[in-house]
Amino acid sequence: MILFFPFTQLWAQAPDPDFTEKMALSEGQNYLKSALFVESDDLADYDLICQKLDLTVDPAVRWIKGSVSSSVKFLKDNISKIRFDLTDSLTVDSVKFNLKKTTFTHSGNKISVNIPVPMGIRSVGQFEIFYHGIPPSTGNFGSFAVEKHKGTPVLWTLSEPYGAMEWWPCKQSLADKIDSMDVFVHCPSKYKAASNGKLVSDLVEGNIRTAHWMHRYPIATYLVAIAVTNYASFSDFLNLDSGEKLEVLNYVYPEYLETARTKSNDILSILEFYNSKFVQYPFSNEKYGHAQFGWGGGMEHQTMSFMHDLEYELVAHEMAHQWFGDYITLASWHDIWLNEGFATFLTGLVYENLQDGVWWPIWKNNLINKITKVSDGSVYVADTTKISRIFDSRLSYSKGAFLLHMLRWELGDQKFFSGMRDYLYDPTVAYCFASQEKFVKHMEAAGDTSLAEFFNDWYYGEGFPTYQLSYYNDFGDNGKVKLKIRQSQSHPSVSFFEMHVPVRVWKDGNYKDVRLHSTFQGEEFVISDSPVDSVIFDPQKWLCAKADQVMQVKEISKPEKFLIFSDLAAKKIRIVLPDFDGTETIRICDLSGRIVYQNKLAGADSRIDIPSLGNMVYLIEILSANKKKTVKILPAFGGSFP
Repeated sequence: MILFFPFTQLWAQAPDPDFTEKMALSEGQNYLKSALFVESDDLADYDLICQKLDLTVDPAVRWIKGSVSSSVKFLKDNISKIRFDLTDSLTVDSVKFNLKKTTFTHSGNKISVNIPVPMGIRSVGQFEIFYHGIPPSTGNFGSFAVEKHKGTPVLWTLSEPYGAMEWWPCKQSLADKIDSMDVFVHCPSKYKAASNGKLVSDLVEGNIRTAHWMHRYPIATYLVAIAVTNYASFSDFLNLDSGEKLEVLNYVYPEYLETARTKSNDILSILEFYNSKFVQYPFSNEKYGHAQFGWGGGMEHQTMSFMHDLEYELVAHEMAHQWFGDYITLASWHDIWLNEGFATFLTGLVYENLQDGVWWPIWKNNLINKITKVSDGSVYVADTTKISRIFDSRLSYSKGAFLLHMLRWELGDQKFFSGMRDYLYDPTVAYCFASQEKFVKHMEAAGDTSLAEFFNDWYYGEGFPTYQLSYYNDFGDNGKVKLKIRQSQSHPSVSFFEMHVPVRVWKDGNYKDVRLHSTFQGEEFVISDSPVDSVIFDPQKWLCAKADQVMQVKEISKPEKFLIFSDLAAKKIRIVLPDFDGTETIRICDLSGRIVYQNKLAGADSRIDIPSLGNMVYLIEILSANKKKTVKILPAFGGSFP
């Protein structure tokens, strides 16, 4: 995920309420830049085994020269041509196949390489492409940028999702990861080059410095990157459970070095937390690092995130992508939440577990407020041709993150995090690509339950619920306190959100938290055996929902017995009052106290026509000349009565 924005927070560690909005804006604009790229079927002819980039650059000059070697395994028989992607703005000088020059064509941003002897299935071939030129300039969201910081040149690349072809010959694909790679960067000796993997060597010969970065984990093409300037570098180290140390390598501008060093403890704390909560950092044999670059945000290049700065929320988000986005990459833009929703959720977990949890309630409130501003929208991206929908901050980022938060509430911490770890360990997605279905399968197994209803409502369905809660003392049931739950839905795609509703019950200065599994409209629950002081809906913000009513229904006196039957479809009720004295009046009120019906009872057994009532809770009062006899809740559903 590319993130673009200036950080202007008053507190560096506080969650920014506009964080996901800024992320989605930048992500969508960069995707739009390269949305015309179409992955061709002929890319499925071969599998990339390894690649070597040998590049010559100067951050003061918009220019690149180099060669790219690719070892490939052929996946079909009789392959006579192979294709790579490269912008027509760059010039291909020559191409070799198995160390011998071969013919090729370069047009339409594609290199078609002729293979002298057709290759069979599972055979391996070696290609090397030599090229040079000026990478195209595509505005603020270019894949190859040459700028300055404090008067010093800086060069950096940023390729998500289809920009790598603008600066090196590659297989532009979201279906095939490069198994391993080496990156050699030659530049003027006064500069340093940052890239993926482990720095094997950094040698100066005359006026040229050559950095060799080696990466031995599968990597998606768009996550390959280089950055070159007069970097100052420093390393911190995190102790792993294995007894080894993980290097956290930071390449920063010299003018930012002093500030960057003050961020070390926060960075290590976040990394240690992710290790303990999920699985060990997936590229631990090499490094995790940051390279400062000229964009106002960040990009999670594998093992080395490119960062505008090292502010807290940005670090947490980009680091989270090393697990969800780099280690496991989405296989379809329909499921973009597998990258963006997950990274946003992990950032929330950081706010819950670090900094004494002080920002955790604020983070949750920020997301709920954003999600519930609009009544519709699903996490699932139905139309991937709409860039604005793919990178919708409210849905793909915020609602996607809160979906995970609610799933955690539904399953409980032990089962939820166990399922998350099982998903990360799954060999079919580890260092590969993942789908929504695979993730759900692991969570269902961990919870030993079906999550079809949950995901139908919250992933494919749109909107959110608004709850109305009422509680009262039922003197007909030994004074037990009962609570009735009703909900309305903001969008008709969901008829009812079946959820465990969190309620806090206060009594005598103490409280008890209860989980009420709400499965149908107007369901009642016993929440206490004796009167309570108050009831609070979802005090810890587990649900993406609103509560516009939490009301106590007060009994006026100990009730006389009477029976009530309802046939709301026919707009009728029946009242049976055994001690009828002829002075009784019936009154129906809503919870605000507004009287919706009032009349005298005709007898001990009265059948009454009532007005149409809305989808909410109503109270019935029976009053007489002697005293108010009772208050009861009008049943929400009724059939024909005797």
